[in-house]
Amino acid sequence: MIDNEQGQREGMETTSPLVEPGSAELVAPNAPAGPPPPPEGGEPNGQLQSSSVSFSHSGKHGIQAYNLHLNGDQVIPIPITESDADYKASQDGRFVRPRNADQWEAASKLLDEYGVIVLCAAQGTGRRTTAIRLLRTVTNTPPAIIDLDPEWSKPSVRPLPKEAGKGYVLDLSDLAEQPGERLGTDLVGHGAELRKNNSFLVILATPADWYGHWAEPTLPFTVRLESPDARALVTAEFRAHSRGDRVTWLDRAEFADIWKANPSARAAWRLADRLLQASGPEQIQAIVDEFGDWHTEVEKLLTRNRATEGDAQLLSTRVTVWAGALMHGGQRGSVIKAADDLLTRLGLERNAVNVLTDATTSSRLDAAEITRDGDRAFHDTQKEGLPAAILRHLWDEFPTQHELLRTWAIGIAADRTIPEEDARRVTTALLKLAVHRHDRVILDALASDLQGPRRALAVEALTEAAGDAEFGRYVRDRLRQWMDAKAPSDNKVDLVIEICAGAWGTNQPALALTRLGKAAGHKDFGSATVVRAFQQLALQRPEQVRKAVDQWLSDAESGQSDEAVRRQTLRAFLALVSSDEGTDLVVNDVSTAEARLRLVRAWQKLLSTDAAVEAVDRQLTRWQERFQDDPERREPVLDLLADIFTPPSRRSGLDGLMVTEESAIDPFWREVLERAAYRYRTSEEASTP
Repeated sequence: MIDNEQGQREGMETTSPLVEPGSAELVAPNAPAGPPPPPEGGEPNGQLQSSSVSFSHSGKHGIQAYNLHLNGDQVIPIPITESDADYKASQDGRFVRPRNADQWEAASKLLDEYGVIVLCAAQGTGRRTTAIRLLRTVTNTPPAIIDLDPEWSKPSVRPLPKEAGKGYVLDLSDLAEQPGERLGTDLVGHGAELRKNNSFLVILATPADWYGHWAEPTLPFTVRLESPDARALVTAEFRAHSRGDRVTWLDRAEFADIWKANPSARAAWRLADRLLQASGPEQIQAIVDEFGDWHTEVEKLLTRNRATEGDAQLLSTRVTVWAGALMHGGQRGSVIKAADDLLTRLGLERNAVNVLTDATTSSRLDAAEITRDGDRAFHDTQKEGLPAAILRHLWDEFPTQHELLRTWAIGIAADRTIPEEDARRVTTALLKLAVHRHDRVILDALASDLQGPRRALAVEALTEAAGDAEFGRYVRDRLRQWMDAKAPSDNKVDLVIEICAGAWGTNQPALALTRLGKAAGHKDFGSATVVRAFQQLALQRPEQVRKAVDQWLSDAESGQSDEAVRRQTLRAFLALVSSDEGTDLVVNDVSTAEARLRLVRAWQKLLSTDAAVEAVDRQLTRWQERFQDDPERREPVLDLLADIFTPPSRRSGLDGLMVTEESAIDPFWREVLERAAYRYRTSEEASTP
């Protein structure tokens, strides 16, 4: 809790914060020689029994059983229950083994031998279902199966649990940065310890992430996994849902190319789901076309009239197709503007002469097979998912142009002349594309390039992405990494604060609070943005906020945190107590000796930090205005403030608070000073031999 800025002062207190032996006592103006008279109903020394008054406010509770250190080196355990979709898919009669049977047979033996195994395959191959199946069958008595959600700056075995009789699943796909050199070696030792406890760990990884010198020690227990047979998986899903009568559908000619391609487990599950929802076989062709990502339809759109059109006209049509997909349902003018912008980026002038001699807006939309409904422009609404398929096709077929395409699309969303509703369509389309492709660069660009009023669109997109079952972990890691940087841009700091204070923070408060605490370290003391964020979370998740701040203060006092974390903690604490909701939440703990001591020391550290003086004075004044006429809470607040100002060195700030504009002594602060001086004098006398 030391601030490093212009006024860094002394380190954390190691003696009692209430006395400072050897300090000169500050005598209050007109203070009585003896102890102050006891307030009505109080104790003689001013330490009132009414300090146990409850400070409460409404809010939802979402306490989770793990610590909330700002350094984040922890792993959150999430039980996998029978209601989990992958758990259901792992059951007898429904589970379909991977195609590479030899690797599947080896997997169980390796897990039993090493206590840990790495299932290395692309997302969508059924890795998690396979992991659960392995853990359910590795021993005669299946262990309790738990997902591990890591909260760390870099993968490490140190925070991984080793409880007896547990089966753990840890997804290390989409690593935000390269692991340390010792991770592979440490995993070998960790697996051996797990095995002694009759516990096991299955790691999910991708070939793109799991390679290099650090991964070599894990090669003996790394299994390259393949998807199960697609037709067998669809058949199993039919039977699991009591629709065995539809198995004969799979013999139809429409499915021949699908079975030949043998798609991934995820794709096969999607196909099964669509077929289970079908009202009858007459829908099969449309489902097959959609399953094929509308590839044939997209190719037709992009090559229509190719033999009769010149290159420029063909390009204009394609650009309009892409702009229509990016802004499906947007205003016609927005679609045309987006198309013209891409043409300009491609080097084709769009000055007045070129625009007026070009085809009309209606002709361009017709050529791209975009229909109109009033002022709105749509691709074929009967082909569900066609706009998203067009964008995926664009990214798949022109991989060398990704940077150009990203810049174009995000530039449209950032363009203030584009209506916000249409700009939101762009960010929504880009989010779907990024999640589908696990495209990290798109999300990073949204965070960097959408600024000012349009930052709200980035907040919405990243909020949704952070909650994604698969890709969300990468997004959450990126939010954390941005705030761990020494000097992130103001835009990114404000972006993270807004995300943490919104729907994602309410749904995953523990993860959001660590990022919000880090973001606070990059803002000024008393920042209104940070104050509002803590206020919102205090309203929605009061117990989680209380636990987090208490943990941070405890870490700072125990010396477990570095200077940066102590700086973050001090700013976060002031932000929390700068709202009524946050104040009530913190002061609620004053009846607990340890919590009260942490609260007192936090205020004292703020009082000794030059950069915080102005913001601290504002909040102390706010406390006075709020509590001085409160018949129930005045006394406990006076009692707490007296503790804070007991050391004489902390009282210099009282001068500005005590003297009113009329040069009179404010009675509230005079009483605080009298109590503080009396406590200090009493403690000095008690310590004198």
